[in-house]
Amino acid sequence: MVVKIKRQINDKLIEICEKGFPNEVCGVLIGKKNKEIFIIDDYYICENLNKERSIDRYELNPIDYIKAEDRAKKSNASIIGIYHSHPNHPAIASETDKMFAWPDMAYLIYSIYDGKLKNLISWQIDESEDVFAQINTELIDE
Repeated sequence: MVVKIKRQINDKLIEICEKGFPNEVCGVLIGKKNKEIFIIDDYYICENLNKERSIDRYELNPIDYIKAEDRAKKSNASIIGIYHSHPNHPAIASETDKMFAWPDMAYLIYSIYDGKLKNLISWQIDESEDVFAQINTELIDE
């Protein structure tokens, strides 16, 4: 499995995650999935509804998710993943992330330390093993 994301989209997501620090930010990834490849060419910012633990949890606003679905349909694409940040924490998928993960979706976690990107790791749930499996991430130029 591999995630291919346009460099300009990734740069924008980094900016969003850095600006959201010290809270977790979240949103959806829009594009196409072809067998073993997630091709991300758009995103939609979603409000984090978890106000009580926003430094270490996120909850996508379902209204934003519906708006993202509409946006994806207009460009003949689909929601193929979720992005969120881990403020002052590694880009390792947590047990909470795993518990709420959907199959056939890519999960991009941006580790943000003191307001700056440390790294990005992409994940996908492996239901047969009940684990989050790390998948490769490739930046692509248009």
